[in-house]
Amino acid sequence: MAYLDLRGLEKRYDATVAVAHMDACIEEGTLVALLGPSGCGKTTTLRMVAGFVTPTAGEIHLDGARIDRLPPYRRNIGFVFQNYALFPHLTVAENVAFGLRMRRLGRPDRDRRVGEALALVGLAALADRYPTRQLSGGQQQRVALARALVIEPDMLLLDEPLSNLDAGLRSEMRDEIRRLQQRLGITTLFVTHDQQEALAMADRVMVMSHGRLIEDSDPRTLSEHPRHVFSAGFLGARSVLPGSVRNARFEAMGGLSVALGPEDPPDPSHLVLRAARLQLADDGDVPSSARFRARVTVRMVTYLGDVAQVDVTPGGGISIRVLRPTTLPDPAPGTELTLWADDNAVAFLKETGAEPRHGPDPTSPEQGHQPA
Repeated sequence: MAYLDLRGLEKRYDATVAVAHMDACIEEGTLVALLGPSGCGKTTTLRMVAGFVTPTAGEIHLDGARIDRLPPYRRNIGFVFQNYALFPHLTVAENVAFGLRMRRLGRPDRDRRVGEALALVGLAALADRYPTRQLSGGQQQRVALARALVIEPDMLLLDEPLSNLDAGLRSEMRDEIRRLQQRLGITTLFVTHDQQEALAMADRVMVMSHGRLIEDSDPRTLSEHPRHVFSAGFLGARSVLPGSVRNARFEAMGGLSVALGPEDPPDPSHLVLRAARLQLADDGDVPSSARFRARVTVRMVTYLGDVAQVDVTPGGGISIRVLRPTTLPDPAPGTELTLWADDNAVAFLKETGAEPRHGPDPTSPEQGHQPA
């Protein structure tokens, strides 16, 4: 397996900056997620590594060797496209064998490696079927994985690998991809806009915004202690409120007032409230140890299965999200309650400056561009 090193990587389309001076190192055998909204540059980054997009500046090194000047077929990288890109006129086995045929591997070795790859993804019995007509979405994805792995790549790239699957299959294939990656020990970089997917699968998560890499951390640290306002907000299930410090208290927009503790930043710019750790109660039910309390009005309740999402407002047009078990009765919209929380629901961030704003990523699937 190999490690990946990106050095000052950039991609510009005239005045549009898709990726701006990206430095990153992906260790051998790890699975790393590129996470961010549509148009943030994550797909462009992946395709520059694969060789489908030529960098404007910077270098790409794989296991110490520079590869950004090599054509895709000489990089020995496996790539799974978002739409799988399977050949409808070829059988499952023929699809998986395609890369080996291009490498002019002899028939006996080719058949052996195709059989091993299909067994690896649990499709050995379906080798003679046609993928787009006779297989489910999850099975098609397994074919695409087998085709990427059969060439014995130094690295695996996945472009939104679960986006075309329904919720049940997404969870199943998420676990399957992680199992395969750990079993093979293959260095893997995958693109996703799904926060839960990134946190569940990755050893590291690299958050991108407007073409820039703004945070790079392990999933737990990123979730519990994000360093950037964008990361905290994009990860969802939390409310990020701007404000300022007055008399050792943070006065957030909407009238929330929280005392600053000795471990908090001395001059924070934003208050972060974790939705699953917030509490709603009548005034008399709030313990004296609560970090803060505020009267709020229930705006909306949304049933999500095991939890209910309760959107409340303290006023001023501010909305705060609360997640709580559906075993508790739902408050009616318009009800006034007290919002409170312990220390573990509260965090503060110091904004280091506005993120640069660039145009949309021209190579993002959402922009209608497909790889050559």
